[in-house]
Amino acid sequence: MDTLLFIAIIGVAVFVGIASKKYYDKPYIVNFGIAALMLLLVVQSILMQPITILGYIAIVVCSIAFVFQVVIGYRNWKGQEYTKA
Repeated sequence: MDTLLFIAIIGVAVFVGIASKKYYDKPYIVNFGIAALMLLLVVQSILMQPITILGYIAIVVCSIAFVFQVVIGYRNWKGQEYTKA
């Protein structure tokens, strides 16, 4: 499980890096990719045993970043639909 999670984190990070260059005109793809990365980091931090103060800080910061990225991605996605017409 830990290896699969680590590979998923690396895969999503690579996707975000490539998407930031390739999908420059579609920022919501990058926002949702970053949100997925933050969610995976929260899951990895929760699975750490024992969770230290640094782990709790990582969980809180990544959770806040996840919410912000989802909101920003949703706004970019909806804004993109309005500019097409």
